[in-house]
Amino acid sequence: MRTAVVSVVLLLTLALALPLQAQSGRLMVYSGLLEAENAVLLGAFAQKTGIRTESIRAGGGELVARIRAERASPKGDINFGGAAEGHEVLAAEGLLLPYKSPEHRFIPVRFRDHKDMWHSFYLGALAITVNRPRFEREMKPKGLDYPKKWEDLLHPAYKGEIVIANPFFSGTAMTFVAGQVLRLGAERGWKYLEDLDKNINHYTRSGTAPAHMASVGEFLVGIVFGHAALTFIAQGHPLYMVYPPGTGWEIGALSIIKGGPNTESAKQFVDWVLSKEGGKLHSDISMRISTRPDVLMPKGVIPFSEIGLLKTYDYGWVAQHRDAILSIWDSKFRR
Repeated sequence: MRTAVVSVVLLLTLALALPLQAQSGRLMVYSGLLEAENAVLLGAFAQKTGIRTESIRAGGGELVARIRAERASPKGDINFGGAAEGHEVLAAEGLLLPYKSPEHRFIPVRFRDHKDMWHSFYLGALAITVNRPRFEREMKPKGLDYPKKWEDLLHPAYKGEIVIANPFFSGTAMTFVAGQVLRLGAERGWKYLEDLDKNINHYTRSGTAPAHMASVGEFLVGIVFGHAALTFIAQGHPLYMVYPPGTGWEIGALSIIKGGPNTESAKQFVDWVLSKEGGKLHSDISMRISTRPDVLMPKGVIPFSEIGLLKTYDYGWVAQHRDAILSIWDSKFRR
């Protein structure tokens, strides 16, 4: 009996020690990051603050659709990760809560939302990744060199050997599709995508899946964000990776869902993710480039300033035309 009483007292003491929001319910995080990354980051946040978390993992496009569908009764607190244009879409529809984090002052102004509807914490650029053993065995004898620019992927030798995600589900794919339209103009951009489609085996639901498929040699080429490829390279997979000139890029963001059940805890989560501690942990496990200049990048990560970014890429334009882009893509490529 005495042991039981002591146990009850200890439980009560621990409960009182936790922040009030942690007792009222778990912070629900809708995340576009990988499951393994979520486990590390949400675990570190809970250890730091005592705030318990749950997460649902999905692609950026799927998360936009979920938050839209729940607008009458929001179930989530945080939209975590994915390109800023997805957050812009939600902000324009009044589905996000503005918040001015004290950590904003450490992030360059050009990577911030001036309305404080979303909060940038990483940067990424699209890359071509290739399975080296298969390329050396199958493509070098045909006289091909490793692809260096987007047009190289149109070569007939790549027929059925390229994988990329579906923009309905993936922010990575939306960045790629919109990037080609902005790089070449609407007519030439869609023509390029039609020509590339002849070489694409299929469109995946996940933006990172093509990196995995190329890493194990299931397919020869994957179109992904560079950090996804670098993660597999760091693990020892035989991948070639290049950032083509004029590549699309993203400002990775998180935002607070308006009307969510745990708003105050959500603000603490934003503060922690934007902090130097949170930024360093995130970059170390993901190979993504932090928006904070004081966060040192992991070995092998190429600085954003050294990547040939598409100068005309505009996340605001992409957000404004997102539904139209998806409609055109669906009419041309849905299988």
